Amino acid sequence: MNSDSASALLLDEYFATGDARFLEELFRSRSEKKLKSLAERWYGDERPFARQALLGYIDDGCDRPGHRALVKALFKRAEARGDDEAMGHFLVAFDRLARRDLKKRTGWDWSTRQPTESWALEWDRAVPNRARRQGGHHASKRSKEGYFLYHPMPRFSRVTRQYLQRRAWRYFRKQSHAKTQGSAAKYGTAIRAVLALYQDEHLSRPERLIDAWGLMHALYHGSPVLLRRPKGITVADGHTLAELRPAPYCPDAWRGCRDALLDLLTTARSRTVRTFCIDRLKSEYVQELRGLPVSQLKPLLDSPHEEVQSFAVELLQAATGLELLPIKEWLALLEINNPVALPLLCTLVEKTVSPERLTLVQCIQLACSRAAPVAELGLRWAKAKRIASADDLAFLLRLTRAEAPNVRADGIDWVCQLLLLADTAKPELVRELLDARHADVRARALELLAKDARFGDNALLWTAMSESPYDDVRQALLRMLPEKEKAFDPRSLQHLWATAVLAVHRGGRARQLATNQLAERVVRKPEEADALLPILGFALRSLRAPERRTALASLSRVAFQRPALKDALSRLLPELKLVGDEVTS
Repeated sequence: MNSDSASALLLDEYFATGDARFLEELFRSRSEKKLKSLAERWYGDERPFARQALLGYIDDGCDRPGHRALVKALFKRAEARGDDEAMGHFLVAFDRLARRDLKKRTGWDWSTRQPTESWALEWDRAVPNRARRQGGHHASKRSKEGYFLYHPMPRFSRVTRQYLQRRAWRYFRKQSHAKTQGSAAKYGTAIRAVLALYQDEHLSRPERLIDAWGLMHALYHGSPVLLRRPKGITVADGHTLAELRPAPYCPDAWRGCRDALLDLLTTARSRTVRTFCIDRLKSEYVQELRGLPVSQLKPLLDSPHEEVQSFAVELLQAATGLELLPIKEWLALLEINNPVALPLLCTLVEKTVSPERLTLVQCIQLACSRAAPVAELGLRWAKAKRIASADDLAFLLRLTRAEAPNVRADGIDWVCQLLLLADTAKPELVRELLDARHADVRARALELLAKDARFGDNALLWTAMSESPYDDVRQALLRMLPEKEKAFDPRSLQHLWATAVLAVHRGGRARQLATNQLAERVVRKPEEADALLPILGFALRSLRAPERRTALASLSRVAFQRPALKDALSRLLPELKLVGDEVTS
């Protein structure tokens, strides 16, 4: 049965019309003859679509079953044309064709009578060493040229994979051997474009790295750590890959190219290449890196890679034009997620930027950063600001959400001191502290209640505490209210609140009695509705539906007789609905 699921007609149509589905259909094809016939027409097509599809096809890895003939035909045409771009993509793709895995071998040492373990690189057994000869009576049959006949293989053999690696690398190596002026520079430009194509996902394991023949030669050709053998690269005895240092092929190609290395550092998709660039820059361009303008460092600072960010921060300390950098850009730099670079960056920011250039809002935003060095800097600058209004004081409560524990503790201590000193501080601010998700903030808020009667004796705060989702806040309230209930005049509103809250928590008949008394007092004294209805709402919510009926009946009798009470009910108890002439929940 033919396993080719692609349509030759669709393939031709998609190619002729420049349809984006061309590659998808091509990848499904297994017809070697059809694919090979496409090579000349495809490579010679000058449309951007054809070029983009060609590079995308190569980047797929050149290892699909039935595609050997097409890959070889395209490769030969690119090589003959001197197509640096396509050959670079082929080099990267062929470097992924090698398939060795690090395997553990166990044995027995007869001299010590102990088991032994060793590690060795072994080729993937799914990849045959060489193309197999035809079996049966054709085994000894030769072609007219005298060669043995072979079975057509769906994918490249190990020997062919190694050959393709070496031939692709030889194309670039020969550029530096040309007896023309500027051959080294030409090679350098070409190979740097290739190095930007390697990806971390393809070099994620040590064996994948040393199997990348072209990459290892381009970056570490002269390294004593590596041994280049016919069957592949290995690590020399007594050495490890951690000892690799830049030893590139054709060193002249890497001289006088500081800006090109910086560009490669920002575009490289492989940590191996990025690390090579950083090592090369530090060893060869120390003087040239001093005093770089911030605009040239900005792409490095914006990099998502930690090693590039750390290197950029080192360079930033000696950069020029720092005093002209807008605050917005400084704040953006402080958002990088790099534990190594951030302390250096914060020191530089504090040294360079005046706190007066930042608003209180910006300082608090920094203080809430997850990175401790940034949060500490933001809090120091916030403390230097003048807290001029109630809005400023309210904004400081965002410190309850600070991620760094030491910054949050220091910041809340500062806020609590300001609340004690501010005569106009509202109880609602303390409620924000009591509702904080961090236990250390709630503990400081409870201390504040004990220190200042403005907050400790506030009935609205008691109700908020009784409905808190946090056990520590509710338990603190229950410990506090019995003393408050004894201290207040029985006729005072505070005494009434304390009694109602305690009754709810005591439960039973006391809870229902307190609820009924509150409802009756609202009916008798509608002028106290604004103060009493929040208590009543809290009490009602603690009762089961049948228990609410008595209190609701008291309210419903007068709700429509006194419009003021009706309006207060709608405003202060939104969960109660006025239906006809009754109050329901």
